[in-house]
Amino acid sequence: MNAADTLDSQQFEERFSGQAVSGLNGKIEVGGFHVSFDSHDDVGESLQTSQGYLAQGAVSLPLGRQFGLQIDAGALHGTVETEGVAFASEDLGVEAYGLGGHLFWRDPEIGLFGIYGQQTRYDLEDVNITHTRFGVKGEAYLGDFTLKGFAGRDVADFGFFGEGVYWAASGEVDFYITDDFLVKAGIEHSFNAISAFAGVEAAFSSSKIATSLFAEASFSESETTAMAGVRFYLGGQAKSLKRRHREDDPDVNLFDNLGALGSCLNGITAPPEDMLKPAMVTQKVSAPTSRALPMPSLSIPDFDPDNCDVDYKPVMMSR
Repeated sequence: MNAADTLDSQQFEERFSGQAVSGLNGKIEVGGFHVSFDSHDDVGESLQTSQGYLAQGAVSLPLGRQFGLQIDAGALHGTVETEGVAFASEDLGVEAYGLGGHLFWRDPEIGLFGIYGQQTRYDLEDVNITHTRFGVKGEAYLGDFTLKGFAGRDVADFGFFGEGVYWAASGEVDFYITDDFLVKAGIEHSFNAISAFAGVEAAFSSSKIATSLFAEASFSESETTAMAGVRFYLGGQAKSLKRRHREDDPDVNLFDNLGALGSCLNGITAPPEDMLKPAMVTQKVSAPTSRALPMPSLSIPDFDPDNCDVDYKPVMMSR
């Protein structure tokens, strides 16, 4: 290796010398959520509202100097108000559990790039849903701004209703009004729906155990989701919220798509209000005259989870 190569190597090390993760650290967050589902096109609603609470956390550690690893875990408990014949009762309990992982390169002065994967299971009484997400993520640190992006795939196993595969992508802009007060906004595509979201986070302590309050909301044509709660940042040195976001743990996103996933299930399961109705058909009563008499017509569902939809095919029933 000649002197020029040595100089280039030194310059590269100086340029990309930031610690990916400052040291072993973690965070815990607890909060509540509320989801309001809208009517799904021309079919009756199945899911109407959902509310409850969740707890999730993460542990991050450095892998050498330039790489980091984070493991996420969380649980959710709540209720869902339903309407229609797709579910056995009007008020259902829902439980969810999730695990996630981030493997990434990061320089706190430049940005982050890595891979992400998660799996979350929702138990909605007789309906069990497994949501798997994987893809690539990136962040760019530009002074008081952070730009974030994700691209990947969602796979949802709806049990009896089938399995759907979807493209997933999101873009987000974070702005630190102060080093301890963050506002953010973005747009996301998940489960064939586009939603806008916004949020705030305010830290009240810069000690080794820091506390912050957060609130987030997302909006789409088929659902509105709101979450709020408190976060506890653990370990490492005392630092601002901005430094914790860029030097310690990436976001935990296990239940961020709760509303979009529920809206997709709504589209798959929601039956027409007139699923069983009389149909006017011509039936011979006595020769040589005939007249129209009501005959029962049953709609048979044809589930299409890839498009978060269901078609109902009328089937005539004989007397």
